[in-house]
Amino acid sequence: MTDARQLPLDWLNIGLLALVHVAALGGMAVYLPIHGLSLAAVIIGAVLTVVTIFAISAGYHRLFSHRAYEAHPVLRCLLLAFGAGAFQNSALAWAADHRRHHAHTDSDLDPYNARRGFWYAHIGWVLRKADPTIKQVPVVDLERDPLVAWQHRHFALIGIAVGLVLPTLLGLAFGDPWGGFVIGGAVRLMLVYHATFSINSFAHLIGTQPYSDKNSARDSLLTAIVSMGEGYHNFLRAFPADYRSGVWAHQFDPTKWALRALAAMRLAYKLRRTPPPLVVRARLRMDERRLEAYSVPPAARQRMQQMRDAVDQAVVRWHDLVAQYEAMKGQATDQARDMLSNLRAEVRAAGRQMRATYACWKKTVRSPARLASS
Repeated sequence: MTDARQLPLDWLNIGLLALVHVAALGGMAVYLPIHGLSLAAVIIGAVLTVVTIFAISAGYHRLFSHRAYEAHPVLRCLLLAFGAGAFQNSALAWAADHRRHHAHTDSDLDPYNARRGFWYAHIGWVLRKADPTIKQVPVVDLERDPLVAWQHRHFALIGIAVGLVLPTLLGLAFGDPWGGFVIGGAVRLMLVYHATFSINSFAHLIGTQPYSDKNSARDSLLTAIVSMGEGYHNFLRAFPADYRSGVWAHQFDPTKWALRALAAMRLAYKLRRTPPPLVVRARLRMDERRLEAYSVPPAARQRMQQMRDAVDQAVVRWHDLVAQYEAMKGQATDQARDMLSNLRAEVRAAGRQMRATYACWKKTVRSPARLASS
């Protein structure tokens, strides 16, 4: 294995990144004094930025890298087209790197290893050629996909068409082709680069680890806002097959919300969800690990154990009811339908109880230092 600092520079990537930044910043410096900032350019830039980040988040990441859901061919085509417009390689190559990242997080085999420092994880890894001694993680499922294979062969042309020609033509249609190119093309691309790169850097540096501390991935609202929900990285590292990043209802995850809307339109389906008991138990394990550092009095520890037992009982009840529901779901008799309706209500009630008991537990252990002094 070659030291990353000794790998040859990738002048193609360096040139592309430099060109994008010069075109974005230099273009703004020239465009604004001459034309001013038109409303059309702002709308084109904003819409295409959101759509491109969504194509990376929902497409390259959750669909093609993790197979967290399935998509209608129309949606797949759009995700591949706008993903190419992000100029981050093909979906196949992107997924190969990302699967290797998951398989070897924080190790020398990780293509964007956060242990090598913020700069390397954010952008430094892109500036050097890949280590030829490291074998790529197989992506046979994507290689067999005709649409993905086609995009892999032509992603550069698709990227130019969608990422540069399209915003310029949209600007032309609204009387501001230069605004379309500069704002919708160059500035959008610069923002998308750093939004995506932030998951490799900021999401391993700032935030919390509510599900696992086996690697450096963290949950952060800041990176979630920048990346359309990808910032809940600790959850994704613990449960990579989930179509959600922000698993809780209050968490900012526009990609999750958009996929639900697309599912209602039958453009996305088979959205994979981590069973709530697994999520709750992962959080319980991390809560208990943090408490190990404190000397908690016997009375407080007994109170905590009672709360922990209540959560476990609620989890088991929810799991048993879901199992009963799944076993009965295929029956078509009137009696079975009535029982299914009752079971659905019980499952919802058990879910509410599970969340309520966990909230009580969380409130009890929120301040370990206070517990230790009680």
